[in-house]
Amino acid sequence: MAVFISYHSSKRPVVEHIARYFQRRGISTWWAPRDIPPGSKWDEAISTAIKQASALVLLFCASADSSVHVKREVALADRARIPIYWVRLEQVEPEGLGYYLSPTQWVDWLDQRDSTLDNLVNDLKNPAVDGQGLGPAQGPPVARQVVVAGWPVGVVAFESEGIAAEAAAHTYFRSAQAAPHRSVVLPTGRAATQLFGAMLRVADKYGPRPFGSARILSDTETFGVHSRHHSSRTRHVLEALIEPLTERGLGPEPRQLHLLSGHIGADADPMRSTQRTLRMYPPGVHGISVSPEGEVLGYEVGTYSDADEIAGDGCRIVELTEHGRRYIDPNQPSRSVLTIGLAAAVECAGLMVLGFDPSKARIIRQMVKFPETAAVPATLLRRNTRTVIVTTRRIAEEAELDDVHHPVSAEAGSEWIISRFS
Repeated sequence: MAVFISYHSSKRPVVEHIARYFQRRGISTWWAPRDIPPGSKWDEAISTAIKQASALVLLFCASADSSVHVKREVALADRARIPIYWVRLEQVEPEGLGYYLSPTQWVDWLDQRDSTLDNLVNDLKNPAVDGQGLGPAQGPPVARQVVVAGWPVGVVAFESEGIAAEAAAHTYFRSAQAAPHRSVVLPTGRAATQLFGAMLRVADKYGPRPFGSARILSDTETFGVHSRHHSSRTRHVLEALIEPLTERGLGPEPRQLHLLSGHIGADADPMRSTQRTLRMYPPGVHGISVSPEGEVLGYEVGTYSDADEIAGDGCRIVELTEHGRRYIDPNQPSRSVLTIGLAAAVECAGLMVLGFDPSKARIIRQMVKFPETAAVPATLLRRNTRTVIVTTRRIAEEAELDDVHHPVSAEAGSEWIISRFS
């Protein structure tokens, strides 16, 4: 089988050179238009070649990142589950292709020294599948994966999103009441709406104070806005959870609330206040929602290169690109988000990755089976060895998760989750 080379037409001389380099090392290649049979339809020939390829090598540059044709080729390779490798030709980070490239192997060829391609040549000759080489006679290749020992500490899957959310809600309340000296961190992503609804459904079982005496934090806030602004995440927490609980006589005391504020002034510094709360009351439970692409807590895919640096981040302001703004809220007035930082999630005593939405199956699979990379901040959550993935049966199957626990109820699932934290 040949290696399919995907590239932008402006890099024709480069693809010719690299194809010759691969050929000298015993690797056959397929690239358009060289290998399209006369009279064939281009799209059909390319599609067939990708499906039959042993791997796809992308010659990455700014033009390739914005190319519709290149994106289609990479998407086809991803769908066919063949390994994707990218050779970076320019000092740019993937944005348009970040969804597909983030968990894959890459090589810098900025100085155009062929010796830097040697590791890639070795990978192409001996693709890793569960730690073993895959020869041509062993069947079609599958997406490159790694074995991540001990992570997550558990996967719990339910028949529906609602039951999964209720299990997370029970876990919050039980953890808060059992550890009043700790805090709980509420998500503010899309999973938050389902979680808050579930909390309202089960709160009576934990009355009169479902959150006990634990401090309550939120994980992100739009920088520069007041708590009643339409894009304020704090507003969502208040209106969807805290105020309805209070109306029913189940709300927390004011001193327990440490929700992030978007305003920073001489007399109010939410970052310093949040850091102090996290230090004095370390999180006992944190439910975290990751985007389908791997963004988490405001940290965008393809933006970072130093895993240790961002994994140790405390409360800070994160600058967003236009991509990030579109994903989070296209109408928010600020280009920035105030976040509690990845360190809070990494160091939390009990971390739940909330996978209620079917669109999360792909990133959950990547988090479990692909290498850690700073380019996909969600993969850094693996550094918390007390992480439980809370999801549905459908998502667990699509993500190809192993050792999945299927509780008979949300309450039983919550008990199982808490047992994994200890």
